[in-house]
Amino acid sequence: MIKTVLIVGLGAAIGSLIRFGVTNGLKQIFHKTAFPAATFFINISGSFLLGLVNGQLPKNAFTLAFFVAVLGGYTTFSTYMNETVQLSTQKKILAMIYYIVSALLGILAALIGYVI
Repeated sequence: MIKTVLIVGLGAAIGSLIRFGVTNGLKQIFHKTAFPAATFFINISGSFLLGLVNGQLPKNAFTLAFFVAVLGGYTTFSTYMNETVQLSTQKKILAMIYYIVSALLGILAALIGYVI
């Protein structure tokens, strides 16, 4: 049990550090737009990768614990929701587009990852 906890903790830490780096890099590129491009990219790419992991890798405890933890640390549902709320206070249409497109592309990305 302790081994699994350590694997999940390590995976989540790695995923969070990757998210931190990607977010900072993308914010430098997209700093002039109101659209939350960094979270959008992270959540869509994370959905694809999780679909890929579930569709292609062997189903054993280590693989699932590690990769689900890495991708769980990498993606961020709470930031997605918070950015939607913040965006809706100034740009309601953009907030609605962000919310819907993120959800639909996330599902599509996970499906593509799973079937390839």
